[in-house]
Amino acid sequence: MATIGFFLGLKTQGAGINVRELAVSTLWAGLIGFGFGSIFSQRLAGSRLVIYWAGTLGLVAAFFGPLLRVSSFLVQESLAALIGILMGVLIGTVQLRAARRVSRASNLPIEL
Repeated sequence: MATIGFFLGLKTQGAGINVRELAVSTLWAGLIGFGFGSIFSQRLAGSRLVIYWAGTLGLVAAFFGPLLRVSSFLVQESLAALIGILMGVLIGTVQLRAARRVSRASNLPIEL
């Protein structure tokens, strides 16, 4: 993901190179990749799962900030990130509860 962010940062700059924009786009995409990797590589669901979902979807939603019809760019990005964080908390909580329900059910003794 970081490589994709790096090349997206290069593509948007044209002939000149702005190191700050390149670093931000690389870091942004790398953190999204780290978040999804952390979410789907966990064997035991813990409370970090909700944090990973919230952070990852907050970063993804910031990409869609300009779609919101608000006059200020900062407000667009902040509002989109907030919506993504809230959706991430919701999805993370649902996944955490489902995983705990499955783990409790697997620990029950089998009666014949």
